[in-house]
Amino acid sequence: MSPSELQPESLVAIGKVLKPHGVRGEIRVQILTDFPERFHETPEVHLVSPEGSVLPKKVEAVRFHSAWVLVKLAGIQDPESAAKFRGWLVSVPETELVELEPDEYWHFQLEGLEVRDESGTVLGRLEEVLQTPGHDLYSVRGPSGEVLIPAVAEFVVSVDLEAGQMVVRPPVLEA
Repeated sequence: MSPSELQPESLVAIGKVLKPHGVRGEIRVQILTDFPERFHETPEVHLVSPEGSVLPKKVEAVRFHSAWVLVKLAGIQDPESAAKFRGWLVSVPETELVELEPDEYWHFQLEGLEVRDESGTVLGRLEEVLQTPGHDLYSVRGPSGEVLIPAVAEFVVSVDLEAGQMVVRPPVLEA
C-alpha cells in the first residue's frame, strides 16, 4: 500500500502497536481511546511511524484480548511483517472521531491552550493531560514551573478552543 496523503498532524492516535501476535500477522495494540469499540467500526486506519511517515491499512479483523485489541491489517501476513510496525501509532483522521458531549474535549484539543486563573493571570500552557484513576490532571507549565489542575468542573471554569484559552480555579493546598 502506498503512503497516505494525510499528514500526521491531521490524525489522532487511537492505539499503539506493541508487538506481533500469533503467526498470521495480527498486531497487539495498546488502546489509546475512551471508545475501544471504534476498532470494530473503523474500516481503515493510518499507521504513523515514530519518524512521522503515514501508511493507510484496511482493517480485516478485530478482537479484544485482555487489555489489548488484536488487529489484522491487510498486507501484514506474518509475525516478521507485523514486527516492523512495533511502536507505530494506529490513527484515524480527526473527521472520524466519535462525537463528544458538550463540554467534553479530546486531549489534543486541550494541549497547547493558554491557561489563566479567574483574575486573568497567565499560569502557562497546558502541556499534557495526565490520566489517573480518579480523574485526569492538566499539566500546565509556565513562569512558576509546573502546576497540576484536576480536570473537574470545580477547578475548570471555562474552555474556549477558538480563543485557545482555558480559565481555571487552581486548588489551594494547605500545609
